Amino acid sequence: MAEYREEPGWKERINADVQTMFSKLVGEIHDDAKRLAPVDTGHLRESIDSEINGETARIGSNLNYALFVEEGHRVAYRGADGEVHYTGEVVPPQPFLRPSLYRIRNLGGEA
Repeated sequence: MAEYREEPGWKERINADVQTMFSKLVGEIHDDAKRLAPVDTGHLRESIDSEINGETARIGSNLNYALFVEEGHRVAYRGADGEVHYTGEVVPPQPFLRPSLYRIRNLGGEA
């Protein structure tokens, strides 16, 4: 029976490889979201950013209307009476974050 020996530094190498792959994945999702973002003024596309904090990443926009673009919304206005009135019109969704997240990717492994 062969003797098992743990190779020194294997955990560190795997952790480094995982972090490299994670960074690459976050970068690809970020780039896709920018590419897919609808452009009117360009503010939404330029606002898309990403950050990695340990094993967690955040990709998105800090603009207050980004969610309404992604998911669509009803058109409303605030009347002179201070109440919100809906026109019945609906702005359809223009998703850019979810398609970026769910795209199938090859992160450098053998296909």
